[in-house]
Amino acid sequence: MSKIYIGIDIGKHGALAIMSVDKSITYYPMPKIKDEVDYASLSHLLKGFSNMGAHVVFEKLGIIFGSSKTTAFSMGHQAGAIEMGCIAHGISFTKVRAVDWQKQMFQGVETINKTGKSSKDTKAMALIAVKRIFPDLKLTFGDRATKAHDGLIDAVLLAEYARRNNL
Repeated sequence: MSKIYIGIDIGKHGALAIMSVDKSITYYPMPKIKDEVDYASLSHLLKGFSNMGAHVVFEKLGIIFGSSKTTAFSMGHQAGAIEMGCIAHGISFTKVRAVDWQKQMFQGVETINKTGKSSKDTKAMALIAVKRIFPDLKLTFGDRATKAHDGLIDAVLLAEYARRNNL
């Protein structure tokens, strides 16, 4: 049985990236019904990987500066659902702090600051990193989309982090 790595970017606009040891990638947008995460479909997706030597990696949540209580609760709810889905389907998982996976994946990427601020623009840096590692990977969902999907970018980088660290 071959190992696969599943990076999950939590959030209503998140994504799942499934990577094999040879770096082939399949990906899905976070399943939703209207504007809410479809937990039944998410569980069904995870169940499909339960007998494939899968390892899931997703962000260990911390304080998100500038986010509302509603957003924080929603993100925590989703993280808990993913953790429970992994447990229920017998899939091993790792929660990793954003600073830890970003430190490794952003190696060689110049620091980009948000316009007019001293904080890092991690979304821009992640896009540069994923394009360096996977230059031919389509980073959109659907045929008409032209802007790279932030959730997909992070999910792919999380899966690559798991692959590199043989989680």
